[in-house]
Amino acid sequence: MEFSEVEKAFLRVLCSSGHAQMGQDTIRDRLVADEVIKPEEFKALKKKLLYSGVIGIVYGNITVQDKSILAQFEEDEFPI
Repeated sequence: MEFSEVEKAFLRVLCSSGHAQMGQDTIRDRLVADEVIKPEEFKALKKKLLYSGVIGIVYGNITVQDKSILAQFEEDEFPI
């Protein structure tokens, strides 16, 4: 699957957690702070990745659903 630059930034933040999961607010805040997205754009971005099967949501935490993306977004390959 090909990802847009914004989707790549989202997945880099998520995969950088070391646990393949992170709170929704934490991801949103980091993307907004890095000026990747505006706060109101987060929900649509999250929904697109959720419906495509790349991420999952459990108790407010976003998790990596498609484990094959972990190798694509390792910190060494894509530093934050």
